[in-house]
Amino acid sequence: MNILGLLLNLVGIVLLFLFEMPFRVATAGMTLPWITSSIDVQVKKLDDVSTVLGWIGLLLLVLGTLFQILAALPRRW
Repeated sequence: MNILGLLLNLVGIVLLFLFEMPFRVATAGMTLPWITSSIDVQVKKLDDVSTVLGWIGLLLLVLGTLFQILAALPRRW
């Protein structure tokens, strides 16, 4: 359980470093509704993927910490 927690923490940290924390301002935050281009759509899609991967990294980090806490608790057999 402890090793699984450490691996989840490692993957979570790598994802957070690569795709940033999800609490940031969106890249395509201010666009006018009558101006649409394929570049804006591509940037928005890339930003959405980056946000999802950032949330997954944060979730893995929390799960890894919980697994390490559970592994450190004394067992009652």
